Amino acid sequence: MSRHGAPITVMQLLVDPAVGPKSFNPYTTLLVRALDPSRVRTRYFRWKGMLTDDFDVLHVHWPEHFTRHARPAVRTLKAILLFVFLLRIRVQRKAIVRTAHNLRPHEQGTWAERRVLAYLDRHTTLWFVLNDATPVPESRKVLIQHGHYRDWYPMPQPGQQVAGRLLTFGLIRAYKGVDDLVSAFRDLDGAEWSLHVCGRPDSAETVTRLEDLRGEDDRIALDLRYVPDDVLAQEIAEAEVVILPYREIHNSGVALLALSLNRPVILRDAAATRLLAEEFGDEWVHRFTGELTAETLRDSIAALRAAPRSTEVDMRSRDWGVLAGEMTAAYGRAAELAR
Repeated sequence: MSRHGAPITVMQLLVDPAVGPKSFNPYTTLLVRALDPSRVRTRYFRWKGMLTDDFDVLHVHWPEHFTRHARPAVRTLKAILLFVFLLRIRVQRKAIVRTAHNLRPHEQGTWAERRVLAYLDRHTTLWFVLNDATPVPESRKVLIQHGHYRDWYPMPQPGQQVAGRLLTFGLIRAYKGVDDLVSAFRDLDGAEWSLHVCGRPDSAETVTRLEDLRGEDDRIALDLRYVPDDVLAQEIAEAEVVILPYREIHNSGVALLALSLNRPVILRDAAATRLLAEEFGDEWVHRFTGELTAETLRDSIAALRAAPRSTEVDMRSRDWGVLAGEMTAAYGRAAELAR
């Protein structure tokens, strides 16, 4: 609540302001849905209202996408406009909170983008981190974990799982190492194995590379597009295990989605994945080190098969109602600090 007892007005700065609450990542929709409207009133950023729309707190998600465009002149203009918007916030003493979804943008932006994002970093009131391994200033750090996806996707039913089915999904970028996975899988002997790759690639070159790597191996299925939610839920339900071969990893909504739907995950060992294993158990989160090979895949799956586990992942720590309460309190703190 504001100091006058009225709800705090929070403007959500999403990946694509044109889509509003229907962002391709349901994280923000689930977040806003969980907030109590008697305590937090939500608005969505729009360029035409950048100087006039009223709010108390700006909540920033993936800000680098607001300066991206195919045309260089438009990229520069968007960076300038975003900087003007941030100046307005500074003058009017409004709060900025930022969810640190990743340590840095996955693709390097322009000089203008880097400058405006550096300005945003300096003037962020509070940083919301999804795990405690995120390196942000301790005095401005608030741990609010990523909520589960059980309110968005249907839960798998008994009998849907296919033995030996491996799945990787999500946006396909270079750092995610999907080509490493396809190469390793091709060296995995046995007709009992299958690999499904689902997700939109970052370029036509990535499509060509994955198709070339698959070659004539009909155990590998490539669904290289934006995969609708119902199709993705079916793929997860049929998977024995979800493997995320990322060459570097910090936060992963993909891992949390798999766990939300009671599918074990295989990930590279890192500070963030150790925290996941501590929270959910090694029987649900298996970590590997070194190069991803056929032997790594075989050993990882054998370890998961041998580990006794319950039929359902305990997601009480990721309940959206609890997390929304924590976020509401943090919004109030940020507003007071900005004043």
